[in-house]
Formats: sequence, structure tokens, C-alpha cells
Amino acid sequence: STTKKIVAAMMVWGLIFSLVTIGRLRVAFDYDDTLVYSTPSFNKAFRSSLQPFSTQFWSVVNSSYDLESPKLVPYALAWLLRICGFKVTIIAARPDVDGEPLRKEWRHLATQFVFNEARATKHAVLKQGNYVLYFGDSDSDILQGRQAKVFSVRIKRSVKSSYKEDYHPGTLNEFVLPLSDY
Repeated sequence: STTKKIVAAMMVWGLIFSLVTIGRLRVAFDYDDTLVYSTPSFNKAFRSSLQPFSTQFWSVVNSSYDLESPKLVPYALAWLLRICGFKVTIIAARPDVDGEPLRKEWRHLATQFVFNEARATKHAVLKQGNYVLYFGDSDSDILQGRQAKVFSVRIKRSVKSSYKEDYHPGTLNEFVLPLSDY
């Protein structure tokens, strides 16, 4: 009986994997406060004597990924979707200043890591592939996903997040992923 259940589960997985890979379907995750809790890397950059949002500031943020921690539910969901055959894209709303180590850190999960300096142009990235899901934390993320005609899911920010603007979960009638703030 257990063997039959395992074989049935593998058959279902095989069917899903086949359909997803044949269709070349993709999912995308926003990076900061969606896939990872990134406040510690930003705090490190703000504590330095560098001009906020300068090239050196972004270099510190992008190279401090070891201080960031993956959020449990979104990270597990990203891996589950990857196992089901989806190509995973991570979109970071930051400039690509010394970003290659960060890309390298996420190479096992993400087939594509995009630095998108302008928050308002994420929809252009989402229009470039067969994206079926987009996970984001901010109101603008949800609106960008909708503009690209991709089903958008809200990920809750951590209560410890330093970024409080552009965040009103549920007000856009989007699906809010439960327990995603941890």
C-alpha cells in the first residue's frame, strides 16, 4: 500500500513536471523582504559613513548577503516550485553594483537573477517569459505583476523590516500567503 502511494505520487509529480517544462513556465520572486529578510544588509550600509544610495552603498548592500536570512515559507515555496519544474527568477530592486557574488549565491535556486534598479519596470521583466506567478511584498510589486498579466501573490514583510512604505496587504484584493512573514 505504501509503495502504491509512493508510485502514485511520483506519477503525479512526473505529469506536473512534464507539463511545466514543456510549457517552459516560470515563476518570479521579488528579493528584498519577499524571499529574504534583508534589513541587516541595509542597516550595515546605512551605518557605514557612505552616502546613502551611492555606488559604494549598493556595493556594501550587495556584498552583505551573508547577513540576510531566507524567509522560511517563501524560500520553501520557491524550492517546491523549482522541483516541480518551474524556472525561478529572482528580481532585486537594486543596482547591479558588485552583484555577481549575490547572483552566485542564488544560482542553485534561480535560473535567472535580475537586478532591476527601477521598481516601476519589473513588469518589463515579467513580460519577457512565460511567467505564471509573481511573489512580491509591496503594493507596487502586486501592481507590476498585474500590469504584466501575471498572477501576483503577496508575501508579508517581517515585523522587524525597516522598510514600512508601500505595504498594505490585502487592500488590492490579492492573495496573501499565510505565515509568509517568517
